[in-house]
Amino acid sequence: MWRLLRNRLPTKDNLLWRRILAANDVACGYECGELESATHLFLECGIPTTVWLQVQNWVGISTVFPSQMREHFTQFTLMAGMPRSSHSVFKVIWFAYVLVLWKDRNNRFFNNTGSNPSVLF
Repeated sequence: MWRLLRNRLPTKDNLLWRRILAANDVACGYECGELESATHLFLECGIPTTVWLQVQNWVGISTVFPSQMREHFTQFTLMAGMPRSSHSVFKVIWFAYVLVLWKDRNNRFFNNTGSNPSVLF
């Protein structure tokens, strides 16, 4: 989580910046054709967005997606108006969301397998 909130995950845009990947190999692992960045991977891409909307429905909230991961984390985990005691629960939910999507992304990248949004949820 520390690496994600500081944009240090080995996403394809970061690997390109470090000259580990070639410019023609930076497409999103969810095959949407966009550049894979942490923001795109967790907040903008189709399958992750669908999973996040399912999480929001399950929790019973609706929010606007911020443009950065740090803002998304803060918005979701501090949930204005919610009791302070619930902040830890929201952090666990957010961490689980990120972990599940990161593992699915790696399965797609390394094993050529992936899950649909309902399985990920």
